[in-house]
Parts: sequence; C-alpha cells; structure tokens
Amino acid sequence: MGDGASGTGAARPERRPSWLRAALLSLAVLATGSALGAAAYHVERSRSIQPPDVRRTTEGWLVTARHQREFSGLALTDEGLFWQNGASIEYLRLDDGRLRLLGPGPGMRTTWDPAADGRYVVWFEAERQASLAARAVVYDTRTGRRRPLADVGSVRSYPAVSGDVAVWCSARAIGEPSINGLRIGGGGTFEVAPGDGAPVVSGGLVVWATSRAGPFVAAQLASGTSWPVTAGLPGGRLTGLELAGRTLIWGQSSSRAGSGVVSAVSVDGGETTVIAENVTGLSGPAYDGRTVVWGERTAGGSRVMAAGGGWSGSPPPTAW
Repeated sequence: MGDGASGTGAARPERRPSWLRAALLSLAVLATGSALGAAAYHVERSRSIQPPDVRRTTEGWLVTARHQREFSGLALTDEGLFWQNGASIEYLRLDDGRLRLLGPGPGMRTTWDPAADGRYVVWFEAERQASLAARAVVYDTRTGRRRPLADVGSVRSYPAVSGDVAVWCSARAIGEPSINGLRIGGGGTFEVAPGDGAPVVSGGLVVWATSRAGPFVAAQLASGTSWPVTAGLPGGRLTGLELAGRTLIWGQSSSRAGSGVVSAVSVDGGETTVIAENVTGLSGPAYDGRTVVWGERTAGGSRVMAAGGGWSGSPPPTAW
C-alpha cells in the first residue's frame, strides 16, 4: 500500500496570516458596533424625547407639549423661540414653524433652561442633574451650528447672555460657588466674583442677588470692580431679576396674597421706584430696556401686565 502519506495526497502548504484581512475584519466589526450604537442612541432619544406638536393658527404658531411635559426657560431671538422640554432643548423657527432638537448631546441626559441674546443661545448639559461635570453649549443662529463652550462644574444657576458674554453661577468644588463667565467668541472661562447667586448681564455689567431675598451686587467686567447695589427691598422671595443698561428690575413676593412688588433701581444709586404692588401670584418680571412685563392672578384668572419705561409719571400698568 506504500507510504501512508501517499494515500492522502500532498500536504497543503500552511496559510500565512493576512494582516489586510484582519484589518478589514476589525473595521467591519467597528463599523457594525458604531452603527448599532448610533441606532440604539436614536431609539432611546425617540422614546425619551417627545417633540411637541406645532400647528399654525390665525394668531401664530400653537405649540403643545406631549406626555404632560412642561416648557421651561423660554428664550426669544429674531430667528425663533428656544425652550427646555423635559431633557431636551428645542428650537422653533418662527418663519416656517420648523422644529429642531438642539440638545442634549450624546452621553448627556439632562439640560438646564437656555438663555439667548442676539445670535447666541447658551445652555448647560450633563449626564445627570446632580453632576459635578456639566458643560456649557452654544447654538449660533447665524451658522446653524452648536458647539461645546466649556466645562462649568456643578451648576448653581441658569446661564444669562448679553451679546457674546455668558455668565452663570457654578462650583468647581463642593462648597465653593462663584459667579463665572466667558466670551462666546473665544477664550476660556473667568471668575467674576466668589459667591452664590443667579447673575444677569447687560453688556459688560453683571448683577446678582446674594440670597433669595437680596441684597444685590454689581460688577463691571472691564475694570473688575464690584459694589453693593442700594435698593429698597420690601421682603419676600425674589421672583425674577432683569438688567438692561444700568437699570435693574426685580420682583419680590411672599406666600401672603397681595404681597407681590415689582421694583426698579439704577445700579449706580438713587431711589427705588415701585412699578407695581399688592400683586397676587407674581411671576417674572421680564424687561427689555423699554417695557416691564409680569404675570399675576386676579379673581377673574391669570393675566399678563405691562408698564412702559420711565415709570415716574408714566401711565399705570395695563393688562395684555
């Protein structure tokens, strides 16, 4: 029968490993994993983020949230309306009613109310509400792009924006809050002053309340100087703080009906002007440098009130 090897034929040569084949296989595995990860991410977002219904009416756009979600942090620019809806940041174009989802980004599960002025909209994102590693994100309405701005640490207040300046309160370490800011066009974050509060900004002027009932502190970014703002505070929790130019507007109210007061003062000193008092269910105010607007409750229901600038000798507030 002869040699045993002759019955099986010649032995096959050993195949050398193909590095090209291995590389292609690795790339295929990575591509498949990335595709599955992206698909899972979009499925998760589609389940957890439900965009509102948008419908055109004779009076404008009617936006209705789904699944009992509540809109928060409404911010208006010439291009559109921005708000927080659950964990997402949404943008409604006012010209055609198109709705865009701007955040959160991948890996993020929570957002905070956005702020807008001019071309920029700024908000915070984090993996969870109590995260010590939140980041600031900006959306540029001119370019239609969003990008991360900076790590902000633990969030203590919503952001405020004026031009290309954004300010907020955050803490890099537990128990060490500070008023911080940045130039959106470039540059890192900077500290305005140590302390806690929810700052507002107009140009290069920043003002914040040192507690829920005041008092106020002002800081000029260009010079780095800060000073206490002398204002008559009637008592009660602050319901809103607004700054335009060098005029500060705020509301204060307690749990007692008719305790709400809307006031104004110059940050450079002078008498405090009472714009409205004996208000029940005060919300706001908001101020654009010309008109003060706030919400209140009456026996007939809720209403929005407005008062023109100047206030001394101006017509009384009117309902909108």
